[in-house]
Amino acid sequence: MVRPQRVPLLAGVVALAAWCGWVSGFPRSSTPAEVTWTLSLAVVIGVAALMWLGRRGAAFGWNVGMATEPWPRRSHGGGCAALRGVAPWLGVIVIATAWDALGIDTGPHEAHLTISALSQTYRPLNALLLLLWMLAGIGYAAARARAPCGTSRRDGSPGRDSDAEPRGGAGLCAAGSVPAGVHAATPALLLPSDRPLGVVFWVGLLLVAVGIDVSARRSAGRVATAEEFTRFISTAALANAALIAAWAFAGYHLFAR
Repeated sequence: MVRPQRVPLLAGVVALAAWCGWVSGFPRSSTPAEVTWTLSLAVVIGVAALMWLGRRGAAFGWNVGMATEPWPRRSHGGGCAALRGVAPWLGVIVIATAWDALGIDTGPHEAHLTISALSQTYRPLNALLLLLWMLAGIGYAAARARAPCGTSRRDGSPGRDSDAEPRGGAGLCAAGSVPAGVHAATPALLLPSDRPLGVVFWVGLLLVAVGIDVSARRSAGRVATAEEFTRFISTAALANAALIAAWAFAGYHLFAR
């Protein structure tokens, strides 16, 4: 049974999913794709602004609450404990980066298994990726807005707690490929040359991330949840700005041009 207070949230997710399904029909580097991506970006920014207004007590803001405990937990303090707590997330990032790098270094006549190329090949994957990109932006804003008061300083150290191309055909094969003649004889290093297997990898990696978050919630603070990991790596202002810029650039590259 869905709680009444969660109905607007579920309705919003359904609306976003419908929007992403429709937007996924526009080929990248087209005017509709650029316009709809800009609107998607505006939605995320608007929701983030509402969260920060809610954090400051504005009547028309969205109060997403506040995390009850900072991370790392005081009972699991120390640099080594913190590193162990974020190690699963770092592993996911390293694996995804390595796969995408190997996918880029693939000959022009072989299947490209980067997330960019696959999302342009399969419309459902493109829709799912856009939805995840928007939810990642909203989730990032929520994680930052929910930071416990007094849990971060300018130097990033823990503080003291407070009271509280048209789709299909040959055009798709070239998506994400390197210029003709480059790496022409390069094999698909360590990767299969099967696009469905590439989709299985990325979907599997997403499920692994969900599994890490679920297990982290049951670890009594020994492992960081996705929200805690996000706050942990974005404590410094420079890191926060870099992550936001990387997120925006990735969206522009994947869905606009």
